[in-house]
Amino acid sequence: MADETSSLTVAKLKALCIINDLPTSGRKAELVERLLEAGLAHKEVGLSEPESEPEVEEEVVLSLEDETTMSIEEDEPEQEESDDEEEVLEAVLVADVVEDEPKEVFTPAESKRQDVATLSDMIKDPKVIAIVIVSLFLGAAGWWYINSSLEPFTAEPLRYGDTMEYSITGPSDGNGQMKASEGFIELFSSFLEFDDEICRVVFDYGGRGTIGVTDGENQEPSVPSNLAGTVRSQGPYGNNEWLAVEIKNTYDFDYLNFARQTYFLGGTECPAGTFGSLGGYGELTTKRHIELKDQMTLSTTVEFDATLDNEPYTGLAKTFDVGGVLGSLDMVLPGISLMLQPVELQDLFGTDIIEEGAMGERLGWRWRVVGQDTLGDDKTWKIAATHVDIERLCLGSATMEIWAEKDNPWATQQTVDVIISNDGSLQTDCSPFSEAFGDYVLPEGELELHHTFKSTKIERGSKVLDLGKDYTLKPRSNTLGISDDFQEDWAGQDRSHPPDASTIRGHTLEEAMQCFDYIGGSASGAKAALDNEGYIWRGIDQRTGATTQWNVSWVARDDTSGWVLFELTGEPTSDNCTYLDKGSFEELASHNREAIPAVANVSTIEERLADSTKYPQFSGSEGVFDSTNGYHEDTRVGFLIAVPGDGANDLLGQLTSTNVGASTIDLSRAYSKDILDQSGQKIGEYDCTFATVVDATDGRVIGWTNICQVA
Repeated sequence: MADETSSLTVAKLKALCIINDLPTSGRKAELVERLLEAGLAHKEVGLSEPESEPEVEEEVVLSLEDETTMSIEEDEPEQEESDDEEEVLEAVLVADVVEDEPKEVFTPAESKRQDVATLSDMIKDPKVIAIVIVSLFLGAAGWWYINSSLEPFTAEPLRYGDTMEYSITGPSDGNGQMKASEGFIELFSSFLEFDDEICRVVFDYGGRGTIGVTDGENQEPSVPSNLAGTVRSQGPYGNNEWLAVEIKNTYDFDYLNFARQTYFLGGTECPAGTFGSLGGYGELTTKRHIELKDQMTLSTTVEFDATLDNEPYTGLAKTFDVGGVLGSLDMVLPGISLMLQPVELQDLFGTDIIEEGAMGERLGWRWRVVGQDTLGDDKTWKIAATHVDIERLCLGSATMEIWAEKDNPWATQQTVDVIISNDGSLQTDCSPFSEAFGDYVLPEGELELHHTFKSTKIERGSKVLDLGKDYTLKPRSNTLGISDDFQEDWAGQDRSHPPDASTIRGHTLEEAMQCFDYIGGSASGAKAALDNEGYIWRGIDQRTGATTQWNVSWVARDDTSGWVLFELTGEPTSDNCTYLDKGSFEELASHNREAIPAVANVSTIEERLADSTKYPQFSGSEGVFDSTNGYHEDTRVGFLIAVPGDGANDLLGQLTSTNVGASTIDLSRAYSKDILDQSGQKIGEYDCTFATVVDATDGRVIGWTNICQVA
């Protein structure tokens, strides 16, 4: 019977090898031969007995071949099973049988065979019957079942090359949803421009996302080999020598729907129902650069391309330090941006052990491990998190449910529910401080956010991030900003405006202020304030040919404030200074010379920003500077002085120990850009707006945006 093939499967033959302490490697024929040499009968290994042997009384046994009682996949003759299957089966049988069977079951193969328990002997024991049948029936799943107890763990650190794909869903017809009303609509102004007075917007969105850590090893050849994986990053002072970890998140929205409402008949009432809906699709990508040594966010970039109602929109917004999709809201309520992408577990939990009942507080979130939960076939830890400040300050509620697994550095699933309002209607028993804080830092209206992210695929990198390591290329902060020697304490010198001294604009602020000698009668309030320790806290220079239009805002010692609009053509004279308009403000500005910081003049700031080696984004056809380092004619230049005032001093004193204001320079430009098809042919035109803001004290760029929508 040399050519006879065993009727047992490879899995069963290997089970016999394990029981008889024999190797399990090899083909089916080799397993049969090994078992026969070890003393097992032909019938026990699935072969017919040789004809020369006398017939023996048939023994009644429980047959594992009965396919009506179990489902075991049959292998083709001579086919080897995978190493994984071999290890799993061996682990299952050894783990269970060792516990329940006498030690002689594992007598070495070279021992006398009459002492060996055969499979027929073993399956007469009810305990073994249950173990063997269940194990063989479940296969690899049996190993999972037996070893599925969920162990506590600490969050996995990120690695270069880590990537996770996830789905984006929510409660609104299966899609995520974001709602904003009144002042919160400004959160969208970096991405869409509205022609009407919008009082409420609703975004519904669904699709897929991908989050990952860039592996810059092959992208940045000049990076030291011991820091391979990092990327070079531009800093706020224009240099490109920082080393950083890049975390990139892309939302691919298959479904977008943007609904908006306008104020009723131009008033202040927002009616029920929607006033228009735009459907489409789009892609939004955020990139966050974390500086290697200090582990601080160096910059955040948001890029988007969307088509709504068959019209394209595109744009970019970059900020240094705090920023992103929710803009300055993350500065007011730290940690709020964690809701906008799958949470990095180590960010939220640090090195705390994730186990049942564990709790903690980090990045503004209070969290608690609720217990074990099952997602599909996997067991995970379910965690509930609440934003502490939103709750404590009576601003509404922000909650996340997070499902975490050991081998995933991000949340495997994350459900977000948020509603923020500054009117206190969402909470009871609010303290006076909470109400004042909401009124001071949040706009009027409400913000809601509801969505779910669920992991669909994850790939791990190999090298853990190099966070905390120093590097010789790191720029030193004392060499980056504008030197103190270039800063002027103009407020302390009782001057009426910050220094300008520009050499590339037609009329400086110094020249413009001379016009008050000629237009003072038409702007008597401003003239009186400026002659009595008042000052200019906001100014905008807009040029057309040889004419500069200045709009300056002033504040008097008694906090009275207003604005004046005038034009200057040529030298400041009665003929060249033309008054255009004026107005007043209510409680918009406060007089506080002591809080005004020393600043560099506008000319020094302009020289830095026009250097295309420092800021290539600011020059060219889509920037504010032309090829000669001068302004494009349609560029608008402004400055702003912001100081704490009498109405906010008490509140600010509770929030911060500083009483120093801020001074910024802002540049903006509206321009047109062609829309091209894939062959390079013009098919339309974009209306675009570029804008940037710079700290006037040391020249640090705060951020910029470049937004385009179809003309």
